[in-house]
Amino acid sequence: MNSDTYSYRDGLREAVAFLLLDEDRRVLLECRPDKHGTFTDIFFPSGSIETKDHKGSQADYREVALRREVFEEFRDGVRVDRLQLLGDVAVPEIGILFYVYWVASWSGDPGSHSYEEGEPFGELRWSPLSEVRTVFPYESGRRMADMLTAALGSR
Repeated sequence: MNSDTYSYRDGLREAVAFLLLDEDRRVLLECRPDKHGTFTDIFFPSGSIETKDHKGSQADYREVALRREVFEEFRDGVRVDRLQLLGDVAVPEIGILFYVYWVASWSGDPGSHSYEEGEPFGELRWSPLSEVRTVFPYESGRRMADMLTAALGSR
C-alpha cells in the first residue's frame, strides 16, 4: 500500500491496537517475525487505519478500522461484540499513533496465527495479563498493558 492509503493525525500514521482478554485473564499477543525470521517481535495485535475506514459509515472510523483488522488478521474467526477505547499511545520513533481498544466482549477463536495479505504472518500466544509487561520489548506495549490493567481495576 502507498502512503495515501493510510490515515494520519498530527503527522503520525493512525493505527488501532486491539486487546483481547480471555476468561482466565490472559491477553492475546502477536509474535511477529523479525528480520531473522524468528518470532521475537512481540506486541498486541494491531493494524493501520486506512482512508477507506473514514467513508460510508456512521460509526467511528477507528472502530470501523478495528473491525476490519480483526476480520483480516483472524480470518473472520473472532466476532467483536463490545469495545472500550482505553486511550492513545503515540510512538513518534516509528511514526505511529495507536488508538488502544479493549475488546471487552468477543466470541470465536483467533487461531494460532495472524494473517497479512491472506497469508499466515505472526504467531498468536496467550499470556497472563499480570506477566505481559515483562515480555514486551517496547515501552508502548507496556503502556497499553497498564491501560488494560487500570480499566479492569475500575470494574
